[in-house]
Amino acid sequence: MISDTESQPPPTTGSPSPKQKEGREWLWSMLLGLGILGLVATVPWLGGASDLHTWTLIIMFAVLAQSWNFIGGFTGYSAFGNVAFFGIGAYTTGLLLINNQPFWLGLIAGALVASLFAFLLGLPVLRLRGHYFAIATLGTAEALREFVAVRDVGGGGGGLMSLPLPGLDSYVSFFYAFLALSLLCLLITVFLTRSRFGYALIAIRESEQAAEALGVPTYWYKVGAFVLSAVPTALAGGLYAWWATGFDPDTVFNVGISVEMVLLTFLGGAGTILGPLLGAIAFEYASFQLQISGFSLHNTLLGLSIAIVTIFLPQGIVRLVQVFLPAWGAGNSKPAPGSPSSSPYYLPPRQGGGTRTNRLVEGVRRVRRFIAANGI
Repeated sequence: MISDTESQPPPTTGSPSPKQKEGREWLWSMLLGLGILGLVATVPWLGGASDLHTWTLIIMFAVLAQSWNFIGGFTGYSAFGNVAFFGIGAYTTGLLLINNQPFWLGLIAGALVASLFAFLLGLPVLRLRGHYFAIATLGTAEALREFVAVRDVGGGGGGLMSLPLPGLDSYVSFFYAFLALSLLCLLITVFLTRSRFGYALIAIRESEQAAEALGVPTYWYKVGAFVLSAVPTALAGGLYAWWATGFDPDTVFNVGISVEMVLLTFLGGAGTILGPLLGAIAFEYASFQLQISGFSLHNTLLGLSIAIVTIFLPQGIVRLVQVFLPAWGAGNSKPAPGSPSSSPYYLPPRQGGGTRTNRLVEGVRRVRRFIAANGI
């Protein structure tokens, strides 16, 4: 007989409860994220044209990483084909601009087409798990790239698309549009950490088998997370289309963009509020500085960064920030918000002679308790 109750010592008078600490942590994360975005917002005033160009790209990659975090960080499904949504948003917006339609209509259409594509794609591929899912999404993105190139969707040969130049003052507007999109992703992430939908995604990440055994509709939650990750990615693709004024399939369907989404998320901290934003700013800014200095081995740096992050920073930059910010949880043993060990149903590494059956029973017990507490 497995008991769902565990003996706990009575709380000390005057000391904050775990719930209060958790509440402060997500609040501090959100406020710090707002502060970072507020500082970045001063770039057009304090920097020149080159700074504006650089930080526009940095924030764009932050949006892509924040979007990937919904399916990869919270749900635990490593999608290597999210660049397909970026390309769909870019080409849908570009086609409408060529046909003299409003730019905002192109953005909305791109988001709708990408969300529909994500829904239809998610129905079969989200029945796969692990590397099978990763390969399926990667193959889909590559197939889309070849289709757009062969069918010459852009009309310029090989899928090349050229758009009219926006006004010179528009580049500041593009920067703030990307910044607003990053803010939206930040708020969505906060919502996920405080909602039933987000709790269900984390339950899937930690023990999908246990969640299924308790009646959680994991399949449809995964489809919802996949669609949710597609919409901001497509909007970023639409903004990039007119900002760049010219692109081809090798640019907007480049699998390297998907790899950077994964890297930036894990560098900052997968499944956390601030992780993708911090990872994007740290890595992309360093990357641009290396390029300016004449460093040409960018892809080598990308590969080494993946290895270093996987080995030495499994919880990302967020964990390091938490250590040095007392108000955000330094000095206590509680893990970073959103990290696997922060979940009430986290399963510690197997010790000694633990069997798979015992761990499954423990997983069912903990997920059941979590689901009952949050009403999933």
